Amino acid sequence: MTNTLKSERVQRVLDSLYADAAQSPFPEHVIGPQAVYPRGSREMFHELRTVYMAIAPSFGQLLYNLVRASKTQNIVEFGTSMGVSTIYLASALKDNGGGKLITTEYEPEKIERARQNLREAGLEELIDFRVGDAMESLKTDLPDPIDLVFLDGAKQMYLDVLKLLEPSLANGAIIASDNTDHDGVESLLEYLRDPANGYVSSSILTAREDRTSGHEISCFCR
Repeated sequence: MTNTLKSERVQRVLDSLYADAAQSPFPEHVIGPQAVYPRGSREMFHELRTVYMAIAPSFGQLLYNLVRASKTQNIVEFGTSMGVSTIYLASALKDNGGGKLITTEYEPEKIERARQNLREAGLEELIDFRVGDAMESLKTDLPDPIDLVFLDGAKQMYLDVLKLLEPSLANGAIIASDNTDHDGVESLLEYLRDPANGYVSSSILTAREDRTSGHEISCFCR
């Protein structure tokens, strides 16, 4: 059975990216106690354009498993950063026999870095890279249906992005949301956990170095 994620080529790229991420800490003047920009602002994300926001390997492996198990064909990712999560998703998509992964990122510099990383991993042909405000870049040319959505961009935009994509969701589509233990996702969690909105939702924790990270895995069941 093919396992692109465990291939030498993909693992070499992931190892390199995680090593780079470890040397690229979040600058205190941007997100620390004395931050000079409002959290979640455009200015903040511009300042972080060279900083990795990589998911933990344990969560990346979970994303791979979700795509494989659900036989996903079409994915939309909100928040590309340097393309680490995109590699996990695209590896699974390739092992499912192919498909389409739309990924969107606000910062042009990051999308170019991500494109290079996906090229080095041998996965670029599966990806539709889009740059700019996701509320504009995801307005048109979406796959129908969308089988899986990964939310990992600006937290205060999670719910708006989900509602934008909702008309194209497949019955049974998976919504995977990262960093749901951060501020700004309260409205999303309230929406996903209200049965009237058509979701069955579960919160999970994954290990990340010396701490845990919160996530929400939801199924669209209308």
